[in-house]
Amino acid sequence: MLPYLHLGKTQIPMYGLCMAVAMLLAVGLSYIRTRRRGEDGDRLITIALFAVIFGILGSKILYFFVTYSWEEIVELVHSNGVKSLFEGGLVFYGGLIGGVIGAFIGAAVVKTRLSRYSDAVVPTLPLAHAIGRMGCFCSGCCYGRATDSWIGMCFPHSISGLAPDVAVIPTQLIESGANLLVFIFLLWFTRKRRRGFTALFVYMMLYGVIRFLIEFLRGDEIRGFFGALSTSQWISLALIATGAVGLVLTGAKKKTEA
Repeated sequence: MLPYLHLGKTQIPMYGLCMAVAMLLAVGLSYIRTRRRGEDGDRLITIALFAVIFGILGSKILYFFVTYSWEEIVELVHSNGVKSLFEGGLVFYGGLIGGVIGAFIGAAVVKTRLSRYSDAVVPTLPLAHAIGRMGCFCSGCCYGRATDSWIGMCFPHSISGLAPDVAVIPTQLIESGANLLVFIFLLWFTRKRRRGFTALFVYMMLYGVIRFLIEFLRGDEIRGFFGALSTSQWISLALIATGAVGLVLTGAKKKTEA
């Protein structure tokens, strides 16, 4: 597709550009929604900064652990230095986990409850993810299995080394579209104030199901497997279970207080 955007002599990676746009749009929209709900937007910016930093670190760490063995990582650092840790791709689940951890740390720094921002922020996550997956589509990574059906697409300039004449399922577009639907649903769902992290738990369950199913269509090898399921599928199951338990506990707490 279009791995790089050429502006004169400047070459801009489309994946990086999409990621930057996604993060800026998510933070900007979250800020607007936060202010409309009467919450402190400045504190949100601090929380978002921690979330972005830890999200990038988390996505990079998980990328290395699903791509290389521990021995290979040590050898890579020994051969190329620490800079080798900043090369390669990113894994969304690592970014999500790292981002949530960073958000809690940021909330502790500004001395506020993170749940106050849940309704405003959570709907922007699938929107940012949808934009990020368009970067994957442009770069020709995170693609699906080879197929002869009408849905198949070729990626003549894939950064992942995919043969230019091999048609694959465009799982990037499928996941991007699914995330947009989740974004629209969560906008509707959070029109009414939701208790605690209810919106986050719902998002975790919805995306967990989507990712678990899409993984069956994926054809790229850099995902890691434990038994019959990929790393992302195991994380998806954990995400679904955590979201379900969170909703049950939130509902039980509401009944107890009532």
